[in-house]
This record gives sequence, structure tokens and C-alpha cells, in this order.
Amino acid sequence: MMPASDTLDRLLSATAFAEAGEFVTARTLARGMREILLVLQAGEPQPEVLVTTRSMMERLDAGVEILLAGPETEQNPTLTRFLEEVNRQGRTARLIHRPGIPWKTVLAYAGGISGIVCILVESLEKWGLQSHPERRRPPPWSQRLPCPLVVASPIEKATI
Repeated sequence: MMPASDTLDRLLSATAFAEAGEFVTARTLARGMREILLVLQAGEPQPEVLVTTRSMMERLDAGVEILLAGPETEQNPTLTRFLEEVNRQGRTARLIHRPGIPWKTVLAYAGGISGIVCILVESLEKWGLQSHPERRRPPPWSQRLPCPLVVASPIEKATI
């Protein structure tokens, strides 16, 4: 929890920005930073993932932090356009490269940032994670999550 003096400083700063007509900045300061942690493997993200991210950002009034498991030299034009679009909308967006990150590192990273409202992944399979066999209870590994986990890929329909 944030100390009262930090909260007061944040609210006074928000008031100053609101008086100057910077309402987006004022609202961000007043609420505190809220971000979605989008975790992607190297390569082009599926379009559904970016659509889901955009939709969640609007619903949650949040920015996005993209944790990309790949080398920093790898250029990704789709993500570059996505980040530019998010910034034009006045939302925060940041891309962080981490080569070969394991799932435990993702959990530690998300747990260390107070403003993360959820972790969004493309699919569980890409991370070597399994859902509960009966699909009635959350899997054991999900008990250590610091926030909700959202899977953006559509669930395949079972064949009978």
C-alpha cells in the first residue's frame, strides 16, 4: 500500500494538471497508473491478441506494457504500429525485450509492479502451461499469480 504522503502528492499533482487543462494526465495521476501486462513470444502476434488488448485497455482505462520474449534487435512492425496507435490515443505504452524469459520471470515481473491489473497472454500452450484437466478449477500454477490472467486465443471446440 502506498504511504499517505505519496497519495497526497499524487492527488495534488493531478489537481495542478487539471487546472492547467491537462485532463488526461490529471485522470491518470488521480487514479494511479493502471496497466495491462501483455506477454508475447517472439514473432508476429496474432491479430486477436492486439484486438483483445485494445478492448481491455478501453474497458479498464489502462495503458499497456508489452513484455516480449525475444532479442532487442528483432524488429516487429505490427507491434511498432500498435504502440504508435496507443500513444496517439493518449495512453501509456511500453515495449520491453527479455530474451528467453521463463514463466517464473513473468510472474516475478508482474508481482513487482503495483499498477498491473491483469496479465494477457496469447495462449497457455506457448508458455508450456496447462489448464486444469477437468476445466472446473483453476490450475495449481495460477494460484501464484499477482493478478488475473487473461488468455486471448480462442478456445478450440471439443470434438465428440
